[in-house]
Amino acid sequence: MARFHAIPLPILLMLSGTALAQPAGDAARIAALEAELAAARQTLTSLSTTIDALVVEVETLKSLPVEASEAAVASEAGDEDGCCYLAADVISYADDYAWRILVPDLGGDARYAELTPRPELFVQTRYHANPIDEATEDDVVRNFAMSRVELGWTGRVAGQIGMGFEMQFHPALDGAAEELINDAFVEYYATEAVTVRAGQFVKPFGFDIQHSSGDRESPERAIFAGYFFPGQRDRGVMLSADLDKITDWASGVTVNAALLNGNRFFDDSNSDLNYNFRVRKIFAGRPLALGASVQRGTQILPPGMTGDDDENLYGVDIQYLIGRLGIRAEYVRGDMPSTLLALDPEFAPGFTPGAESEGVAAFFNYALTARDDIYWRADRFDNDPVTNRDIRAVNVGYLRSLGQNSRIGIDYQSKNDVTFNDDELNNAFTFTWNVSY
Repeated sequence: MARFHAIPLPILLMLSGTALAQPAGDAARIAALEAELAAARQTLTSLSTTIDALVVEVETLKSLPVEASEAAVASEAGDEDGCCYLAADVISYADDYAWRILVPDLGGDARYAELTPRPELFVQTRYHANPIDEATEDDVVRNFAMSRVELGWTGRVAGQIGMGFEMQFHPALDGAAEELINDAFVEYYATEAVTVRAGQFVKPFGFDIQHSSGDRESPERAIFAGYFFPGQRDRGVMLSADLDKITDWASGVTVNAALLNGNRFFDDSNSDLNYNFRVRKIFAGRPLALGASVQRGTQILPPGMTGDDDENLYGVDIQYLIGRLGIRAEYVRGDMPSTLLALDPEFAPGFTPGAESEGVAAFFNYALTARDDIYWRADRFDNDPVTNRDIRAVNVGYLRSLGQNSRIGIDYQSKNDVTFNDDELNNAFTFTWNVSY
Protein backbone atom coordinates (compact mmCIF):
# COMPACT_ATOMS: atom_id res chain seq x y z
CA MET A 1 0.00 0.00 0.00
CA ALA A 2 0.94 3.72 0.02
CA ARG A 3 4.34 4.45 1.60
CA PHE A 4 4.90 0.81 2.69
CA HIS A 5 8.52 1.17 1.64
CA ALA A 6 8.98 3.86 4.28
CA ILE A 7 8.63 1.37 7.20
CA PRO A 8 12.01 1.19 8.97
CA LEU A 9 14.00 -2.06 8.43
CA PRO A 10 14.31 -2.87 12.18
CA ILE A 11 10.54 -2.87 12.51
CA LEU A 12 10.18 -5.19 9.52
CA LEU A 13 12.82 -7.57 10.94
CA MET A 14 11.14 -7.55 14.33
CA LEU A 15 7.74 -8.31 12.82
CA SER A 16 9.18 -10.96 10.51
CA GLY A 17 11.18 -12.61 13.30
CA THR A 18 8.18 -12.77 15.55
CA ALA A 19 6.12 -14.32 12.81
CA LEU A 20 8.73 -17.00 12.06
CA ALA A 21 8.93 -17.95 15.73
CA GLN A 22 5.30 -18.99 15.75
CA PRO A 23 3.98 -22.37 14.71
CA ALA A 24 2.91 -22.51 11.10
CA GLY A 25 -0.59 -23.38 12.11
CA ASP A 26 -1.04 -20.53 14.55
CA ALA A 27 -3.60 -18.70 12.37
CA ALA A 28 -4.79 -16.49 15.20
CA ARG A 29 -1.28 -15.17 15.84
CA ILE A 30 -0.70 -14.51 12.14
CA ALA A 31 -3.99 -12.61 11.92
CA ALA A 32 -3.02 -10.50 14.93
CA LEU A 33 0.36 -9.65 13.39
CA GLU A 34 -1.27 -8.72 10.08
CA ALA A 35 -3.61 -6.38 11.97
CA GLU A 36 -0.63 -4.78 13.74
CA LEU A 37 1.14 -4.40 10.40
CA ALA A 38 -1.91 -2.74 8.85
CA ALA A 39 -2.13 -0.36 11.82
CA ALA A 40 1.57 0.48 11.44
CA ARG A 41 1.08 1.23 7.78
CA GLN A 42 -1.89 3.49 8.57
CA THR A 43 0.08 5.34 11.24
CA LEU A 44 3.01 5.91 8.87
CA THR A 45 0.69 7.13 6.13
CA SER A 46 -0.93 9.57 8.57
CA LEU A 47 2.47 10.80 9.73
CA SER A 48 3.59 11.29 6.14
CA THR A 49 0.48 13.36 5.39
CA THR A 50 1.11 15.48 8.48
CA ILE A 51 4.74 16.02 7.48
CA ASP A 52 3.71 17.11 3.98
CA ALA A 53 1.24 19.60 5.44
CA LEU A 54 3.86 20.98 7.82
CA VAL A 55 6.32 21.41 4.94
CA VAL A 56 3.75 23.47 3.02
CA GLU A 57 3.00 25.61 6.09
CA VAL A 58 6.69 26.23 6.81
CA GLU A 59 7.34 27.25 3.20
CA THR A 60 4.35 29.60 3.33
CA LEU A 61 5.62 31.26 6.51
CA LYS A 62 9.10 31.59 4.99
CA SER A 63 7.61 33.53 2.07
CA LEU A 64 6.15 36.18 4.40
CA PRO A 65 8.11 39.40 5.02
CA VAL A 66 10.39 38.73 7.99
CA GLU A 67 11.01 42.37 8.83
CA ALA A 68 7.41 43.00 9.88
CA SER A 69 7.27 39.86 12.02
CA GLU A 70 10.48 40.74 13.88
CA ALA A 71 9.31 44.29 14.55
CA ALA A 72 5.96 43.16 15.93
CA VAL A 73 7.42 40.37 18.08
CA ALA A 74 10.03 42.71 19.56
CA SER A 75 7.50 45.39 20.49
CA GLU A 76 4.41 43.36 21.40
CA ALA A 77 5.68 41.09 24.20
CA GLY A 78 2.97 42.61 26.40
CA ASP A 79 -0.23 44.54 25.88
CA GLU A 80 -0.72 47.90 27.58
CA ASP A 81 -4.33 47.02 28.39
CA GLY A 82 -3.14 44.10 30.48
CA CYS A 83 -4.87 41.75 28.07
CA CYS A 84 -1.69 39.71 27.50
CA TYR A 85 -1.05 38.52 23.95
CA LEU A 86 0.77 35.21 23.72
CA ALA A 87 3.89 35.10 21.56
CA ALA A 88 2.07 32.95 19.02
CA ASP A 89 -0.70 35.56 18.79
CA VAL A 90 1.85 38.31 18.16
CA ILE A 91 3.58 36.35 15.40
CA SER A 92 0.22 35.57 13.85
CA TYR A 93 -0.67 39.26 13.90
CA ALA A 94 2.64 40.27 12.33
CA ASP A 95 2.15 37.83 9.49
CA ASP A 96 -1.43 39.01 9.10
CA TYR A 97 -0.28 42.62 8.93
CA ALA A 98 2.16 41.85 6.14
CA TRP A 99 -0.56 40.04 4.22
CA ARG A 100 -3.03 42.87 4.89
CA ILE A 101 -0.73 45.46 3.31
CA LEU A 102 0.38 43.38 0.30
CA VAL A 103 -2.74 41.16 -0.06
CA PRO A 104 -0.90 38.40 -1.99
CA ASP A 105 -4.17 36.65 -2.91
CA LEU A 106 -5.78 39.79 -4.37
CA GLY A 107 -8.31 38.74 -6.99
CA GLY A 108 -7.66 35.06 -6.36
CA ASP A 109 -10.01 32.21 -7.25
CA ALA A 110 -12.10 30.06 -4.92
CA ARG A 111 -10.36 26.71 -5.44
CA TYR A 112 -8.96 26.49 -1.90
CA ALA A 113 -12.11 27.68 -0.11
CA GLU A 114 -14.58 25.21 1.37
CA LEU A 115 -18.16 25.72 0.28
CA THR A 116 -20.31 25.20 3.37
CA PRO A 117 -24.06 25.55 4.05
CA ARG A 118 -23.34 28.48 6.36
CA PRO A 119 -22.88 31.75 4.44
CA GLU A 120 -20.16 34.30 5.02
CA LEU A 121 -21.78 37.30 6.72
CA PHE A 122 -20.61 40.90 6.66
CA VAL A 123 -22.23 43.88 8.37
CA GLN A 124 -20.88 47.42 8.23
CA THR A 125 -22.66 50.19 10.11
CA ARG A 126 -21.67 53.86 10.20
CA TYR A 127 -22.29 57.24 11.73
CA HIS A 128 -21.73 60.31 9.51
CA ALA A 129 -21.36 63.91 10.64
CA ASN A 130 -20.16 67.35 9.48
CA PRO A 131 -20.83 67.47 5.70
CA ILE A 132 -18.23 69.35 3.70
CA ASP A 133 -19.13 72.97 2.93
CA GLU A 134 -19.83 72.37 -0.77
CA ALA A 135 -22.33 69.55 -0.17
CA THR A 136 -26.12 69.81 -0.31
CA GLU A 137 -28.58 67.54 1.48
CA ASP A 138 -28.68 65.28 -1.60
CA ASP A 139 -24.90 64.90 -1.60
CA VAL A 140 -24.38 63.44 1.87
CA VAL A 141 -25.36 60.55 4.09
CA ARG A 142 -26.76 61.77 7.38
CA ASN A 143 -26.35 60.29 10.86
CA PHE A 144 -26.60 56.50 11.13
CA ALA A 145 -26.40 54.26 8.06
CA MET A 146 -26.06 50.60 7.09
CA SER A 147 -23.32 51.02 4.52
CA ARG A 148 -22.93 47.28 3.76
CA VAL A 149 -25.01 44.23 4.67
CA GLU A 150 -23.89 41.15 2.74
CA LEU A 151 -23.97 37.37 2.76
CA GLY A 152 -22.36 34.96 0.35
CA TRP A 153 -20.93 31.56 -0.45
CA THR A 154 -17.61 31.01 -2.23
CA GLY A 155 -15.61 27.84 -2.78
CA ARG A 156 -14.99 24.65 -4.70
CA VAL A 157 -18.17 22.74 -5.42
CA ALA A 158 -16.70 19.47 -6.66
CA GLY A 159 -13.69 18.37 -8.65
CA GLN A 160 -12.64 21.18 -10.95
CA ILE A 161 -15.74 23.37 -10.44
CA GLY A 162 -16.17 26.28 -8.03
CA MET A 163 -18.60 29.13 -7.58
CA GLY A 164 -19.14 32.46 -5.89
CA PHE A 165 -22.43 34.05 -4.88
CA GLU A 166 -22.95 37.20 -2.81
CA MET A 167 -26.05 39.23 -2.02
CA GLN A 168 -26.09 42.74 -0.62
CA PHE A 169 -29.13 44.05 1.23
CA HIS A 170 -28.22 47.72 1.66
CA PRO A 171 -29.35 48.67 -1.89
CA ALA A 172 -32.83 47.37 -1.04
CA LEU A 173 -32.91 49.70 1.96
CA ASP A 174 -32.15 52.53 -0.46
CA GLY A 175 -34.90 51.44 -2.87
CA ALA A 176 -32.61 49.86 -5.49
CA ALA A 177 -33.65 46.21 -5.26
CA GLU A 178 -32.18 45.45 -8.71
CA GLU A 179 -28.69 45.76 -7.18
CA LEU A 180 -29.19 42.92 -4.69
CA ILE A 181 -26.86 40.49 -6.51
CA ASN A 182 -23.24 41.46 -5.97
CA ASP A 183 -21.32 38.39 -7.19
CA ALA A 184 -22.61 35.45 -9.20
CA PHE A 185 -20.00 33.42 -11.03
CA VAL A 186 -18.82 29.90 -11.81
CA GLU A 187 -15.21 28.75 -12.06
CA TYR A 188 -13.44 25.95 -13.89
CA TYR A 189 -9.99 24.95 -12.61
CA ALA A 190 -8.35 23.81 -15.82
CA THR A 191 -5.03 23.11 -14.07
CA GLU A 192 -3.38 23.98 -10.77
CA ALA A 193 -2.34 27.27 -12.33
CA VAL A 194 -5.24 28.23 -14.64
CA THR A 195 -8.81 29.26 -13.77
CA VAL A 196 -11.69 30.25 -16.04
CA ARG A 197 -14.41 32.39 -14.42
CA ALA A 198 -17.74 33.42 -15.98
CA GLY A 199 -20.60 35.52 -14.65
CA GLN A 200 -20.68 38.72 -12.61
CA PHE A 201 -17.54 39.50 -10.64
CA VAL A 202 -15.03 42.19 -9.63
CA LYS A 203 -13.12 43.66 -12.57
CA PRO A 204 -9.41 42.73 -12.77
CA PHE A 205 -8.01 46.24 -12.65
CA GLY A 206 -5.65 47.73 -10.07
CA PHE A 207 -5.52 47.23 -6.32
CA ASP A 208 -8.27 49.40 -4.85
CA ILE A 209 -10.96 47.98 -7.14
CA GLN A 210 -10.29 44.43 -5.96
CA HIS A 211 -9.64 45.27 -2.29
CA SER A 212 -12.54 43.99 -0.18
CA SER A 213 -14.68 46.45 1.78
CA GLY A 214 -14.29 44.25 4.84
CA ASP A 215 -10.50 44.63 4.76
CA ARG A 216 -10.04 48.14 3.39
CA GLU A 217 -8.82 50.65 5.97
CA SER A 218 -10.34 53.90 4.66
CA PRO A 219 -14.17 54.17 4.64
CA GLU A 220 -14.39 54.22 0.84
CA ARG A 221 -12.15 53.49 -2.11
CA ALA A 222 -10.13 56.20 -3.85
CA ILE A 223 -12.24 58.74 -5.76
CA PHE A 224 -11.21 57.38 -9.18
CA ALA A 225 -12.84 54.04 -8.35
CA GLY A 226 -16.32 55.53 -8.17
CA TYR A 227 -15.99 57.23 -11.56
CA PHE A 228 -13.98 54.76 -13.62
CA PHE A 229 -15.32 51.55 -12.01
CA PRO A 230 -18.73 52.15 -10.37
CA GLY A 231 -19.80 49.07 -8.46
CA GLN A 232 -16.36 47.54 -9.14
CA ARG A 233 -18.04 44.70 -11.05
CA ASP A 234 -18.84 43.68 -14.59
CA ARG A 235 -20.25 40.71 -16.47
CA GLY A 236 -18.26 38.43 -18.74
CA VAL A 237 -15.55 35.79 -18.73
CA MET A 238 -12.03 35.91 -17.28
CA LEU A 239 -8.93 33.74 -17.60
CA SER A 240 -6.54 33.80 -14.63
CA ALA A 241 -3.10 32.20 -14.47
CA ASP A 242 -0.64 31.80 -11.61
CA LEU A 243 2.59 31.73 -13.61
CA ASP A 244 4.51 30.76 -10.49
CA LYS A 245 3.10 27.24 -10.91
CA ILE A 246 4.00 27.07 -14.61
CA THR A 247 7.60 28.28 -14.84
CA ASP A 248 10.34 29.24 -12.38
CA TRP A 249 11.26 32.46 -14.19
CA ALA A 250 7.80 33.93 -13.48
CA SER A 251 7.90 33.43 -9.71
CA GLY A 252 5.20 35.41 -7.92
CA VAL A 253 3.51 36.55 -11.15
CA THR A 254 -0.25 36.35 -11.77
CA VAL A 255 -2.13 37.51 -14.86
CA ASN A 256 -5.82 38.14 -15.58
CA ALA A 257 -7.42 38.61 -18.99
CA ALA A 258 -11.16 39.34 -19.28
CA LEU A 259 -13.87 40.00 -21.87
CA LEU A 260 -16.57 42.15 -20.24
CA ASN A 261 -19.79 43.93 -21.16
CA GLY A 262 -18.54 47.32 -20.00
CA ASN A 263 -20.87 50.35 -20.15
CA ARG A 264 -20.92 51.04 -16.42
CA PHE A 265 -21.85 47.59 -15.09
CA PHE A 266 -25.66 47.59 -15.19
CA ASP A 267 -26.44 48.94 -18.65
CA ASP A 268 -24.85 47.23 -21.64
CA SER A 269 -26.37 49.21 -24.49
CA ASN A 270 -23.89 48.54 -27.29
CA SER A 271 -22.64 45.39 -29.00
CA ASP A 272 -18.97 45.92 -28.15
CA LEU A 273 -17.01 44.20 -25.44
CA ASN A 274 -14.35 45.66 -23.15
CA TYR A 275 -10.96 43.96 -22.84
CA ASN A 276 -9.19 44.00 -19.48
CA PHE A 277 -5.68 42.77 -18.74
CA ARG A 278 -3.77 42.83 -15.46
CA VAL A 279 -0.38 41.52 -14.38
CA ARG A 280 0.93 41.52 -10.80
CA LYS A 281 4.14 40.34 -9.16
CA ILE A 282 4.79 39.56 -5.50
CA PHE A 283 8.53 39.73 -4.91
CA ALA A 284 9.91 36.77 -2.97
CA GLY A 285 11.98 37.61 0.09
CA ARG A 286 10.90 41.24 0.26
CA PRO A 287 7.60 42.91 1.20
CA LEU A 288 6.84 44.39 -2.24
CA ALA A 289 4.13 43.96 -4.86
CA LEU A 290 3.77 45.72 -8.24
CA GLY A 291 0.83 45.70 -10.64
CA ALA A 292 -0.13 47.09 -14.05
CA SER A 293 -3.59 47.15 -15.64
CA VAL A 294 -5.10 48.03 -19.02
CA GLN A 295 -8.66 48.37 -20.29
CA ARG A 296 -9.67 48.76 -23.93
CA GLY A 297 -13.29 49.40 -24.81
CA THR A 298 -16.06 51.74 -25.91
CA GLN A 299 -18.81 53.61 -24.09
CA ILE A 300 -22.11 55.19 -25.07
CA LEU A 301 -22.42 58.92 -25.80
CA PRO A 302 -25.25 61.25 -24.78
CA PRO A 303 -28.06 61.55 -27.35
CA GLY A 304 -27.14 63.87 -30.23
CA MET A 305 -23.44 63.92 -29.29
CA THR A 306 -20.76 62.63 -31.67
CA GLY A 307 -17.04 62.10 -31.27
CA ASP A 308 -14.62 59.78 -29.51
CA ASP A 309 -16.45 56.96 -27.67
CA ASP A 310 -13.37 55.15 -26.33
CA GLU A 311 -13.32 53.82 -22.77
CA ASN A 312 -9.61 53.09 -22.53
CA LEU A 313 -7.78 53.12 -19.20
CA TYR A 314 -4.38 52.20 -17.85
CA GLY A 315 -3.04 52.09 -14.32
CA VAL A 316 -0.12 51.09 -12.11
CA ASP A 317 -0.06 50.22 -8.41
CA ILE A 318 2.48 49.38 -5.71
CA GLN A 319 2.30 47.93 -2.19
CA TYR A 320 5.32 47.99 0.13
CA LEU A 321 6.13 47.33 3.77
CA ILE A 322 8.84 49.01 5.84
CA GLY A 323 8.76 47.60 9.36
CA ARG A 324 5.45 48.79 10.82
CA LEU A 325 4.74 51.20 7.96
CA GLY A 326 2.58 49.90 5.12
CA ILE A 327 2.51 51.93 1.89
CA ARG A 328 0.19 51.65 -1.11
CA ALA A 329 -0.05 53.91 -4.14
CA GLU A 330 -2.10 53.74 -7.34
CA TYR A 331 -2.40 55.84 -10.48
CA VAL A 332 -5.15 55.54 -13.14
CA ARG A 333 -5.65 57.62 -16.29
CA GLY A 334 -7.93 57.32 -19.30
CA ASP A 335 -11.00 58.47 -21.19
CA MET A 336 -13.49 60.48 -19.17
CA PRO A 337 -16.51 58.28 -18.29
CA SER A 338 -19.71 59.35 -20.04
CA THR A 339 -22.18 57.87 -17.56
CA LEU A 340 -22.62 57.35 -13.83
CA LEU A 341 -23.71 54.20 -12.02
CA ALA A 342 -27.39 53.62 -12.84
CA LEU A 343 -29.73 50.92 -14.10
CA ASP A 344 -30.56 53.18 -17.04
CA PRO A 345 -27.94 55.46 -18.60
CA GLU A 346 -27.37 58.60 -16.52
CA PHE A 347 -24.99 60.81 -18.45
CA ALA A 348 -22.40 62.88 -16.63
CA PRO A 349 -23.16 66.59 -17.26
CA GLY A 350 -19.50 67.53 -17.67
CA PHE A 351 -18.61 64.78 -20.13
CA THR A 352 -16.70 65.77 -23.28
CA PRO A 353 -15.83 63.21 -26.01
CA GLY A 354 -12.09 62.68 -26.18
CA ALA A 355 -11.41 64.30 -22.79
CA GLU A 356 -9.37 62.44 -20.17
CA SER A 357 -9.58 62.10 -16.40
CA GLU A 358 -6.97 60.79 -13.98
CA GLY A 359 -6.77 59.75 -10.38
CA VAL A 360 -4.00 59.05 -7.90
CA ALA A 361 -4.06 57.88 -4.28
CA ALA A 362 -1.26 57.32 -1.75
CA PHE A 363 -2.01 55.43 1.44
CA PHE A 364 0.16 55.05 4.56
CA ASN A 365 -0.71 52.73 7.45
CA TYR A 366 1.28 52.48 10.70
CA ALA A 367 0.79 49.60 13.16
CA LEU A 368 0.86 51.06 16.68
CA THR A 369 0.19 47.74 18.42
CA ALA A 370 -1.14 44.32 17.53
CA ARG A 371 -4.66 45.79 17.54
CA ASP A 372 -4.26 49.48 16.75
CA ASP A 373 -3.42 51.22 13.48
CA ILE A 374 -3.36 54.80 12.28
CA TYR A 375 -3.45 55.80 8.62
CA TRP A 376 -3.22 58.75 6.26
CA ARG A 377 -4.36 58.93 2.63
CA ALA A 378 -3.98 61.58 -0.06
CA ASP A 379 -6.57 61.22 -2.83
CA ARG A 380 -6.95 63.26 -6.02
CA PHE A 381 -9.16 63.04 -9.11
CA ASP A 382 -8.66 65.48 -12.01
CA ASN A 383 -11.35 66.50 -14.51
CA ASP A 384 -14.39 65.21 -12.69
CA PRO A 385 -17.04 64.29 -15.35
CA VAL A 386 -19.82 65.97 -13.34
CA THR A 387 -18.24 69.30 -12.38
CA ASN A 388 -15.06 69.31 -14.54
CA ARG A 389 -13.18 70.27 -11.38
CA ASP A 390 -10.11 68.71 -9.79
CA ILE A 391 -11.11 67.01 -6.53
CA ARG A 392 -8.63 66.71 -3.67
CA ALA A 393 -9.15 64.88 -0.39
CA VAL A 394 -7.05 63.91 2.62
CA ASN A 395 -8.12 61.23 5.09
CA VAL A 396 -6.65 60.51 8.50
CA GLY A 397 -7.96 57.73 10.67
CA TYR A 398 -7.61 55.26 13.52
CA LEU A 399 -8.47 51.54 13.48
CA ARG A 400 -8.84 49.11 16.35
CA SER A 401 -9.32 45.36 15.95
CA LEU A 402 -11.89 43.77 18.27
CA GLY A 403 -10.75 40.20 17.82
CA GLN A 404 -10.50 38.43 14.47
CA ASN A 405 -14.01 39.22 13.28
CA SER A 406 -14.67 42.83 14.19
CA ARG A 407 -13.08 46.25 13.76
CA ILE A 408 -13.96 49.87 14.51
CA GLY A 409 -12.61 52.91 12.71
CA ILE A 410 -12.69 56.69 13.02
CA ASP A 411 -11.99 58.75 9.90
CA TYR A 412 -11.66 62.49 9.34
CA GLN A 413 -11.71 63.81 5.77
CA SER A 414 -10.81 67.18 4.31
CA LYS A 415 -12.24 67.63 0.80
CA ASN A 416 -12.50 70.58 -1.58
CA ASP A 417 -15.65 69.49 -3.46
CA VAL A 418 -18.32 66.78 -3.63
CA THR A 419 -17.94 63.56 -5.60
CA PHE A 420 -20.69 61.42 -7.06
CA ASN A 421 -21.36 57.88 -8.35
CA ASP A 422 -20.82 55.19 -5.67
CA ASP A 423 -18.50 57.42 -3.61
CA GLU A 424 -20.98 59.27 -1.43
CA LEU A 425 -18.59 60.02 1.40
CA ASN A 426 -18.93 63.80 1.40
CA ASN A 427 -18.75 64.09 5.18
CA ALA A 428 -15.84 65.21 7.30
CA PHE A 429 -16.37 62.66 10.09
CA THR A 430 -17.22 58.96 9.81
CA PHE A 431 -17.34 56.26 12.47
CA THR A 432 -17.41 52.69 11.09
CA TRP A 433 -17.97 49.31 12.77
CA ASN A 434 -17.35 46.12 10.76
CA VAL A 435 -18.34 42.60 11.78
CA SER A 436 -17.67 39.56 9.58
CA TYR A 437 -18.51 35.92 10.30
